[in-house]
Amino acid sequence: MAEMVVPARLSFGRFAVLFVVLLAVAAVPLFLTELPPLLDYPNHLSRMYLLPSLPADDLRQFYTVAWAPLANLGMDGVVPFLAKIMPLEWAGKVFLLMIFAFTAGGTAAIHRVLYGRWSLWTCLGFLLLYTRLLLWGFVAFLFGCGLALMAFALWIAMRDRHWALRIVVGGICALLIYLSHLLAFGIYAVMIAGYEFGQVWLQRKKVSTAIGDLAVGGLPFLPALALMMMNSSTGRIIFANPLRKFDLLFSVFDNYSRPFDVTCFVLVVLAVGYAYARRWVKLSPAMIGPMIALLLIYIAMPTQLFTAAGVDRRIPMMIFLALIGGSSWQAPFARFETRFMAAMALMLLVRMAFIGVIWHQAGTLYAGLLRGMDSLPRSSCVAVASGKDGIQVARAPLTHFPTVAIARRDAFVTTVFAYPTQQPIALMPKAKRLTDLLGPDELWYAYVDDATPLSAEAKSALVECGYVAFAGTKAFTLKNQTGLEPFFVTPRLQIYHVAR
Repeated sequence: MAEMVVPARLSFGRFAVLFVVLLAVAAVPLFLTELPPLLDYPNHLSRMYLLPSLPADDLRQFYTVAWAPLANLGMDGVVPFLAKIMPLEWAGKVFLLMIFAFTAGGTAAIHRVLYGRWSLWTCLGFLLLYTRLLLWGFVAFLFGCGLALMAFALWIAMRDRHWALRIVVGGICALLIYLSHLLAFGIYAVMIAGYEFGQVWLQRKKVSTAIGDLAVGGLPFLPALALMMMNSSTGRIIFANPLRKFDLLFSVFDNYSRPFDVTCFVLVVLAVGYAYARRWVKLSPAMIGPMIALLLIYIAMPTQLFTAAGVDRRIPMMIFLALIGGSSWQAPFARFETRFMAAMALMLLVRMAFIGVIWHQAGTLYAGLLRGMDSLPRSSCVAVASGKDGIQVARAPLTHFPTVAIARRDAFVTTVFAYPTQQPIALMPKAKRLTDLLGPDELWYAYVDDATPLSAEAKSALVECGYVAFAGTKAFTLKNQTGLEPFFVTPRLQIYHVAR
């Protein structure tokens, strides 16, 4: 009879070394550009500059701090403090590195508490760090997801502890995740609910015991739910074609090259699917409930929920990470694990090299454009014009690039994120009026397309502002330059001074 091969039992030290090495590989693109090419990131980073800087008189004429227990403070609660000990650009990158560490580390921690060992298998989580969500710049959500994975592992680890301790610790975790991002909080709540209901079913608990355990699982969420009721949002709820749910699963690998990303996705799905089909890898019974819960909310979730867009596309990443953390190689087939993970590590290196080249190219472009932004007068006002096609992932997105003038020139930029239910920054009356009158779409239509002229009030506001920056997804020329004097002109970013 052949000797049974058990899964490799990595010591914490060896796993920690491997984890740090893989984290360093994942971090390489961050060092190839001053500004990571993430769509919303420049806007978020500029807000990080404003939060501790607003006592300055030249900024207070435009902005004011409006701290509140908002469910979108993941970045706001971390980066301004990091920026006290390092440059703002590095503080932002450290925050992105924290997202990577929490996401991959939370996945590994779930496996550790379920199986009592560290595993090579959980390193698959590193393949899911550069998702479409990161390229959109949804950094607060991703930070909240990393916290949710770690908090879920902690909840499982505390399953035999006193109920009061579980409620207190669980309540702190739930509150931190809620303040990081609302949707991450919702996903965490669904995972806890799925786990607790799953335990009731697996252990065939008595009704009285089940009610008590479910109450312990639900009570930690009450403080966060109370805050959520105080800050309720309104808006549209939009459902997309249900068949789109199949395509959105690919978003975890969808970066810059559709053929390359599809090839990688198919190879990983086939390889992992084969491992499950051959029963080399098996899901822990304790994770059946959370997986069912995640799949159900993914199917039921709309594409837009109030002010949050792309809601359903944010869930597949957590489904795959929970699947990785909740699974383990089976003893008879452990001899294949090292070879399987070596192949996945090779794919990680190839993907990081591909992304690194693109980020380096974006960094080269940004370096030239930053010189133009740095030539703006201090405390200037900059209106931003961009078309609707700019709200998409690109190799070097420029839609929010003009907001770098906030931190670099103490400027006011009309597209800064200052939504009352999402950011702790508010606009002063004059700045709010300029923002309302000078929408990026309207300015683009008026000057680039020369299709819809500005109203007299908008023209007056533009003169009052003084500068307008046009940001395109590709090279463009203005069809209408009436009243505009070239200040800094490149193929995709053009700044004009508005003549009085």
